[in-house]
Amino acid sequence: MKRGKYIVIEGLDGSGKSTQQQRLLHTLGDQAIGVREPGGTPMAEAIRTLIKDGSIPRAPRTNVFLFSAARAELTDTIIRPAIGAGKHVVADRNWLSTVAYQSAEGVSNMDEIYQLCKAATEELFTPDLLIFIDTPVKICWQRLQKRGSTQGDYFDELGENYFARVREVYLEHLQKLPRYEIVDGSGSIEEIAAKLHTLATALLS
Repeated sequence: MKRGKYIVIEGLDGSGKSTQQQRLLHTLGDQAIGVREPGGTPMAEAIRTLIKDGSIPRAPRTNVFLFSAARAELTDTIIRPAIGAGKHVVADRNWLSTVAYQSAEGVSNMDEIYQLCKAATEELFTPDLLIFIDTPVKICWQRLQKRGSTQGDYFDELGENYFARVREVYLEHLQKLPRYEIVDGSGSIEEIAAKLHTLATALLS
């Protein structure tokens, strides 16, 4: 059976990546499934709830381990079996989020972060296509405030300057990957969706 493709859509909170994931899934139809990180399984969703709870203090390094546990669960139970069965998987985030967010949060041991990410994903560490939607931080922050998610969410409560640091880390580490695409997130939903459709079609053709 022909192996499915693994497509990852990355970006800041409020960048529009989740909307674009749903648009792309609609375009691909029955040949693809969608997943989100952290989440996607009962165990991973429980970890997601714990991670995002802003009332629970924790060391930034703790988040690396929590995200890695959720990622391993999702990879083993959903992503790998789907790809093996010939389905394409379109993911809302993957390990690059951990590198960007936890590094910006203050975790300095990048070797440890990479080792945990590789252990969680194994042969799926490098997606077939990784798209980073680069939306201006100001726009992302305005969207988060409008939807009210800056209250009670652990990461959103860290503030606009934190998200600016996250974006810098994203752009720095993207350059270390063998294949990636950066899409300007300041355009309309339709314009961005068209670009993602073009990229996905080229991969799957």
